[in-house]
Amino acid sequence: MVEHNPINQMVAEALLEKLGFSNVTLAENGAEAVRLCAEQAFSLVLMDCQMPVMDGFEATRQLRESGFDRPIVALTAGAVSDDHDRCLACGMNDDLAKPIDATLLAGALICWLNSAVAETPRVT
Repeated sequence: MVEHNPINQMVAEALLEKLGFSNVTLAENGAEAVRLCAEQAFSLVLMDCQMPVMDGFEATRQLRESGFDRPIVALTAGAVSDDHDRCLACGMNDDLAKPIDATLLAGALICWLNSAVAETPRVT
């Protein structure tokens, strides 16, 4: 999970734990996420879009350029269609608006963790 805000980190981690995901690695910005993804194997990345150092859009572009093919789900405060289009354009597979809805998060995790073709964007 890539999130710079400590409160959002706690909320997301609590939601993930409730959904049965207790092994969560935290990155506080996009640059850290790119580094961690080069060093470790991850099944899925939850990516905040607006962060200091490197935002989620640039981090996703760099991850895709490096060959990272696992699902990337945006966590965005902006829930307008421009944000959705921007997420897909940089290589994210899906996007969820903040505050995070547990049911939508669970659906996205099920969808993308079970997906055989991680690079195919979900049509919403």
